[in-house]
Amino acid sequence: MELVKIDRVIFTVALTVVGGFIGHTLGIPAGALLGSMVAVGAANLLGARPEMPQSYNIIAQMVLGGFLGLTITRDVMASFKAHIVASIMVVALLCVFGVATGFIVSRLTGIELYTSLFGSAPGGMQEIVALSQAYQVDHSAVVMIQTVRRVLIVVIYPLMVVAISKLTNILYYRVGR
Repeated sequence: MELVKIDRVIFTVALTVVGGFIGHTLGIPAGALLGSMVAVGAANLLGARPEMPQSYNIIAQMVLGGFLGLTITRDVMASFKAHIVASIMVVALLCVFGVATGFIVSRLTGIELYTSLFGSAPGGMQEIVALSQAYQVDHSAVVMIQTVRRVLIVVIYPLMVVAISKLTNILYYRVGR
């Protein structure tokens, strides 16, 4: 049984809500997650000593699992057959390149291999960070790598799509839409 001071837990939950609200309101990618992480992390660095029982982590994973389950709808399942081959190809290629990237990053930077593998994993940052909780990895490094990856993808990927659009003379994006 964990012993935590309830006032620190309330303080941490308050920081989480305020930081998450600010991050979400600012429109930051994964703003609720990043805002709450920054708020609690900053308080921790400033010596405020926020605290949270480990059992809350399990509850958070259950809630996240529930939200992921909500994405499985009849419409999604109806289009399953039409997109199964493409989906499997995407997953296979992303996994291969993610693992290769993890190995390369680990070798070149000295980051522990499994931390690097989770940091390099494609997918939603929240889901990957939650999955990494089940392993003995540097969770702060996974969060940082995933955060930088996500922010840069949001900036770089649309530029790459525009470049491909110009190279192929096919324009799918229109300003003002």
